[in-house]
Amino acid sequence: MARKGLHTDLDKDDSEDSDEASEQDDSASGTKIPINPVPVAMKSPSIVTYKIIKQGERGVYQIVREDGTDIVYINFGAMLKDISRDDLTELYRIVMNRYGMNGPEDEFEKVLWGYLKNMFEEPLSTDPIWSLLGQQRIISWRYYDTCRVHCLNLESMDIYMLIERQYPLSAEVCKAMLDKKLQGGKPDEDCYKLLKWMEKQAGIRK
Repeated sequence: MARKGLHTDLDKDDSEDSDEASEQDDSASGTKIPINPVPVAMKSPSIVTYKIIKQGERGVYQIVREDGTDIVYINFGAMLKDISRDDLTELYRIVMNRYGMNGPEDEFEKVLWGYLKNMFEEPLSTDPIWSLLGQQRIISWRYYDTCRVHCLNLESMDIYMLIERQYPLSAEVCKAMLDKKLQGGKPDEDCYKLLKWMEKQAGIRK
């Protein structure tokens, strides 16, 4: 149950999430794309590599684990619903070892690299992403409790952030996020700390 007075709707059913759809075949690999994934606790150990499979104007993510099993996700949000923070950290390490801080040239790889870099690298207020954030309408704000990441879905981009880290969010952006309310997974202490910090940033709490 969400704590009284905080701007959250974390216990709301995820049935309307745009990441949800019925299971489908991935024609590029023959792998099933599960939309009700196997619980994290039942998964084999850490990620060893990944591949982005191009399907027209989009790419799907194939994750390979230590025991040789693999699973394909239709988008990054669907992956975050299924993997742990340890898996996410390992994926970040793999991508950065492959491309470094300059990033890849491939468009699909660059999107994944950007998501991970923004989450794990020290956030800079001068980064253009934060000024762009203030210029766009927030479509949704969602929490993935499996890997403890929250996501802002904007008109032209998504921004993923670690729940325990503070990012350069302006007072106006914090207020807009609080008005939208945080949807999704089971809340933890870091969720409430973030919400309190955002209320202070927005001038709601002293």
